[in-house]
Amino acid sequence: MSKILSSKEIGWKLRKLRRQAGWSQERLAEQIGVSVQQLQKYESGANKMNTDRLQQLAQALDVPVQAFFTDSDETLPMAVSEKLLLDSYRAIDNKEIQESILKITTNATKRAE
Repeated sequence: MSKILSSKEIGWKLRKLRRQAGWSQERLAEQIGVSVQQLQKYESGANKMNTDRLQQLAQALDVPVQAFFTDSDETLPMAVSEKLLLDSYRAIDNKEIQESILKITTNATKRAE
């Protein structure tokens, strides 16, 4: 069985995921309906997050919930171009544009088959 993470460790993971997504604390706090101060408490581990809040954060950051509990070393390595594509996609505020890009890429892979 793996180690139980502390609120501080999960908070640090939240901060890391938020920064990787290119989001400010203000933007994420607004997205999930909490104050910036509350988000800072989550990130520092001063306040624990319940399962509803973890799911909300994962959805806002477009990551699986398990991303809060795994090391980034456990993910597959990415080429620089793949990381740039992913970071750029995550930085798009408009969900409709994100969906359009996803459709383009999935259609392109279907045609290549």
